Amino acid sequence: MPNYEGIKNILGPLRVYENEPLSRHTYFKIGGPARLFFEAKSLDDLKLAAATAKENKIPFVILGGGANVLISDKGFNGLVIKNRADGIKLVGLKGTIDKTGTGIKNALVWAASGTPMNQLARFTIDQGLEGLEFLLSVPGTVGGGIKINAHFEVEKGDFLGNHLVSALLLNPKTGEVKNVDSTYFEFSYDHSKIQESGEIVLEAVFRLDRSEDPKDIWQKAMDNVKRRNQEQPVGVACSGCIFRNIEHDDAVRLSTPNLTTSTGYIIDSLGLKGTKVGGAEVSRHHANFILNTGGATASDVIELINLIKAKAKETYGLDLKEEIFLIGDFK
Repeated sequence: MPNYEGIKNILGPLRVYENEPLSRHTYFKIGGPARLFFEAKSLDDLKLAAATAKENKIPFVILGGGANVLISDKGFNGLVIKNRADGIKLVGLKGTIDKTGTGIKNALVWAASGTPMNQLARFTIDQGLEGLEFLLSVPGTVGGGIKINAHFEVEKGDFLGNHLVSALLLNPKTGEVKNVDSTYFEFSYDHSKIQESGEIVLEAVFRLDRSEDPKDIWQKAMDNVKRRNQEQPVGVACSGCIFRNIEHDDAVRLSTPNLTTSTGYIIDSLGLKGTKVGGAEVSRHHANFILNTGGATASDVIELINLIKAKAKETYGLDLKEEIFLIGDFK
């Protein structure tokens, strides 16, 4: 039997909240209550909360920045652990230092999994390190970014996984903690192995090259932010792209313009921009975004997702795959 009182006693009755509205903790501003809610402010907190939930037979889920998720209107009948374990530091430099100055070629950067990706981007840019500037202004945490292999310009190889050296993982089923290298994740577009295994990123180390002109990194980062703001909805409640892009083979089969794999293009071509279900609406700015225009429920969003998938299948023979993760009971 689940022992809810036991977990409150161990984690601290003043730190565990009952029936916390999860709509407060997601970019969608959607979601019912968590049976129990706990903010992990350190990696020790995170490990203790996961272990305590397991020992007390309570289902649990880790919630990062609240992007790329849709939480059920019923909420989550267990423990939601909000990961606020953050921190960044340089842990290694490669190059030379002599009387003529420094010749640093690259550096290793450590980050805790609850660190906002935007914060990591700012830190590395300030250090004159290039590679993660595409994360500037991107929502979500380092742990979540690794889980989905966060990216920007795919054709340029702007993937978070390309810069990962190693990570410390927690297996929630066994409690085992292990250090793995980047190959363990089997990264691909919008995907890593831990999406199936359920393992939790505790901390990570990235290798980044030193830029010859640090000012160029800031300029590139700001250009990326400007482009993102032009192409995507800003200042509205949404959870990022809803679907993964289509396969290149499908783009060839459909003869999309310039062989684009953009699912936004596909949804737009179906005439679905502006389509509404309740308070959920397909963005008129970028069709691969669903907006909460006010009072939207998870059921509204799911109905809209299913409508888009059905139209794409009927018209183009496409099986669109969601990029967002569902949390809670959607039956």
